[in-house]
Amino acid sequence: MEQANSTTSRLRWICACGVVISVYSLYVKVKLEEDKNYRPMCDVNENISCSIVFKSVYGEGFGLGKITKLNSPNGAIGIVFYVLYFLSSFFQHQWLCLAQLIICTLTLFLCVYLGFLLLFVFYDCCLVCLAIYLIHTWLFQEVLRRYRRLYM
Repeated sequence: MEQANSTTSRLRWICACGVVISVYSLYVKVKLEEDKNYRPMCDVNENISCSIVFKSVYGEGFGLGKITKLNSPNGAIGIVFYVLYFLSSFFQHQWLCLAQLIICTLTLFLCVYLGFLLLFVFYDCCLVCLAIYLIHTWLFQEVLRRYRRLYM
């Protein structure tokens, strides 16, 4: 039982970290649209800049807006994603754990896609993006651990 509580606690902490980074991402996106002279903390220099990514077409709907009609800022999507994962962590239904694992796996592929774009399209290092990729990888590990503990 203690292992179950620690996995669930870690899952919730990961989601909380994801919400914080997503809120910051959304804040920066909104400030960049309001004020063209705004320079966020995550803009360290020309090669380490989040504003380049957030201002691009990939800053909304992960750049897939034409395919999915999803044009919300990535930060807003992230907030919803991590809040839903946080709330779903209170339930231990097998179908819900499996759904979490499948969705987390698919969104991990999305992180790989976005990381590829970051390196090979933008030639940039976005600290906020890297933080989200790390948080999401950690989330995947915890969801997998939780699924294995409960149903394998």
